[in-house]
Amino acid sequence: MSVGFVTFSNLIIDDIVLPDGRTFMNTLGGAGMHALVGMRVWADRLGYMATVGSDFDPAHRTALARLGIDLRGLVERAGCRTPRAWQLFEPDERRIEIFRTDAAEFERCKVKFEDIPADYLKARGFHLHWGTLEELESLVSRLRATNATLRLVWEPSPAHLDQPRDSFEAVLHQLDLFSPSLDEAQRITGCDEPGEMVATFLKWGAPCVALRMGARGSLVQTATGESWQIPAVPATIVDVTGAGNSYCGGFLTGLGAGLDPLEAALRATVSASFALEQFGLPVFDETLPAEAARRLAWARERVEEIQEG
Repeated sequence: MSVGFVTFSNLIIDDIVLPDGRTFMNTLGGAGMHALVGMRVWADRLGYMATVGSDFDPAHRTALARLGIDLRGLVERAGCRTPRAWQLFEPDERRIEIFRTDAAEFERCKVKFEDIPADYLKARGFHLHWGTLEELESLVSRLRATNATLRLVWEPSPAHLDQPRDSFEAVLHQLDLFSPSLDEAQRITGCDEPGEMVATFLKWGAPCVALRMGARGSLVQTATGESWQIPAVPATIVDVTGAGNSYCGGFLTGLGAGLDPLEAALRATVSASFALEQFGLPVFDETLPAEAARRLAWARERVEEIQEG
């Protein structure tokens, strides 16, 4: 099938341990998987660019395909194992992530531009969470060169956070959206106030910034001065892991559908709410469109437009 939206990221198997001793082993995770969940709320022709090893559970392929994910971009690397991590939850809701895959192996086995199926390059948009900033700049340039209308959404990874301003500027001006978490934005900019963080990224060349702030929702601002406080949609919270990735996936589908940043952000906050309600991959049914529309209406009624000055 042809795909409308793609994540270029990773797949990680999570072994989850809760404070009460319950465990959820061999759970699909990783930024790419969670971004796809966010996309799937609004779109159903999705591509997954990531690598796995020969140890990847066939049941996971079946579950991803059932969700509407095209798996031609899921590359099985010879000599590599599927990335794996412990997710340990403390009683105070803190999450401790312990990677079980060696960093050098993770780097050596990661997905590359050359792995992309040719028809994926005709998609409406890519979600990016990958590589060093130098590698990311090259990836973005190559994607733009193959499809000038492609919508690109970037959320930073830990490897990006301590890089110099000029490295960010080289990437930001080529994007449609930059979406860091509050902690990531503080670390990158050194600013303390959300508005200052967003203003810094806009100054560095981002056309639109969506600052994700957890239960406080998100702050979205464009280079042309439009700004909104987007509420977090109420949800039955089971696992907060990946909600930010799902937010980015939902935002991408809005931009790819030609919506303005506000409407795309509303899709994003709805996507995040669905991601909170289970461990791993959700099972969506025929009630999804109506429930997504209900949550979208709830969020739209509560948006706060922020006036300059």
